[in-house]
Amino acid sequence: MKLKFTFLSFALALFAQAQKAPAYYSSINFSKTKNELKNDFAKLITDTHKQNVSYSEGLKNLFQTSDADPQNPSNLLLIYGSQSSGTHQRSRAFSGSWNREHVYAKSKGTPNLGTSGPGSDGHHLRPADVTLNSTRGSLLFDDGVGAMAMKTSRGGWYPGDEWKGDVARILMYMYVRYDKRTLPLNITFGPSTYSSDFPDILLKWNVEDPVSQFEIQRNNVVANVQGNRNPFIDNPYLATVIWGGPKAQNNWPESFGEGGGSEEDTEKPTAPTNLASTTITSSSVSLTWTASTDNVGVNRYDIYVDNTYNTTVYSNNGTVSGLNPSTTYSFYVVAKDAAGNKSDNSTAIQVTTKESNTGGGSGEGTSCGTEDFENIPSTGSTPPASSYTDRTWSNRGIVWTATNARTDKQIYIDGDSNKAICIRKGNLKSSTISGGIGSLSVKTYLPFADSDGFYTLKINGEVKGQIPYSKTAKTTKIDNINVEGDVVIELIDETSNNRVSFDNLSWTCYEKLATDEVKKQNNKLVIYPNPVKNHEFVVNGIENKETIQIFTINGQLVQTIQNITNNSKVRLNKLPKGVYIVKTKNQSNKIIVD
Repeated sequence: MKLKFTFLSFALALFAQAQKAPAYYSSINFSKTKNELKNDFAKLITDTHKQNVSYSEGLKNLFQTSDADPQNPSNLLLIYGSQSSGTHQRSRAFSGSWNREHVYAKSKGTPNLGTSGPGSDGHHLRPADVTLNSTRGSLLFDDGVGAMAMKTSRGGWYPGDEWKGDVARILMYMYVRYDKRTLPLNITFGPSTYSSDFPDILLKWNVEDPVSQFEIQRNNVVANVQGNRNPFIDNPYLATVIWGGPKAQNNWPESFGEGGGSEEDTEKPTAPTNLASTTITSSSVSLTWTASTDNVGVNRYDIYVDNTYNTTVYSNNGTVSGLNPSTTYSFYVVAKDAAGNKSDNSTAIQVTTKESNTGGGSGEGTSCGTEDFENIPSTGSTPPASSYTDRTWSNRGIVWTATNARTDKQIYIDGDSNKAICIRKGNLKSSTISGGIGSLSVKTYLPFADSDGFYTLKINGEVKGQIPYSKTAKTTKIDNINVEGDVVIELIDETSNNRVSFDNLSWTCYEKLATDEVKKQNNKLVIYPNPVKNHEFVVNGIENKETIQIFTINGQLVQTIQNITNNSKVRLNKLPKGVYIVKTKNQSNKIIVD
């Protein structure tokens, strides 16, 4: 079996590295586009589809090879899986519990796909966890974020970051092979702006989740049985040529002629807009902005302070710390895509940090610092990332050290694209951080077969709480830490041998506040009418010229409105009906948009 997979890996590597289409596609005229090209591919994959796989034993035998885990050939990779165990288990023994997932739900076919023909096509069906398969049912595919497959807020199904590209290319194949019987618009949420017969979401996923070696392996094995191939795995760029949208990777530039199939991305993102400060302390400024757009996708933002690079963040908000009290700084943001293209600078804003306050009362900001572990060395390092050893890295001006830690993707909590760290009988420690600390939160997970336990949180060497961990990924927040001035954060467990993954560490600042500021914090945010009618409401109980942010109940920023005063009328964008969070500098309230 290992020899067989070695040969397959070699064969698929040669196939993937070709600069022009392989001989299988010799009948295709690559000067054609859109439906003309689609029709040529439809004829090819139909004419070469020489053998149907039986729904029972045929598929079972096929999966044993086509879906074998390259790291453990006795296991199957389960579509929608993302964890090491449980319902969301990614790799499971062939003899374990799983069943057949119709990626294009049978009931959505016109007519029903059944268990023959399209209902047993090896390019279409995938092994899946029984419970996850049942949970998905015939839900329409919908966009989301994160490694874990889930139901979305509008009742759709997000397959998870690792599998969304697989889903897109499977549905592309099904549409080309079976035409109107498997319309992609019947199985996804809209819109379809690039092509009237094809949803934008699949074109987006085809770009965001590139073809994996596992997909290539699978395509080769199924083709060996059925006779036909999934051309969108061989070259994702075909989807761009046929239906438009963002440019996918082009594996055959020579087949499309000079320049026609170039996979180089030279288009820069749009500049971030609506840059605003949200939380200001004596040593830090939190910023938010409207996300940039790009032909492929924005993947990070650089924050500049006084025209000097400061830090990189991976969402449309960030915090700059280590600033001086009572000092005015200039901030702007630059967006970047995966190809390294930079946007123009956002409009700069001037922000003055607060004084070093004295007096009665105490308070903590909504944000102060974060550590997402994205700057941690995880590949190509010596010793290897999978070894337990001491690790040191810096991020946002803070130096972090971890003892007895590994950094490979096997231990990641939120998918292969979001780094984490795993510590065994060691500790995680920061350098000195200014601004104090009010509260702290961190996400933990046991990626291996270890027992539940906890890490101890110390601030400046003093115990402030415990962080539990288990086989369920969980974020724990410790409130009322309330330490002023310079602090050192430490998470420590020197008693157990449990291997614990950490991610998404964040903390709030803490400082004494003057009496008049305490009074301001006690103001009550009033919104009326609530429920909100006609997308307008009046706000009261705020400071003059505040910035208001509107979030979904899931935490997604949907609108920012600047320079709002008491008794101002606020005009919302045309938001869907539902519950939203209105947030000011120090307060928040729920609204219902009717």
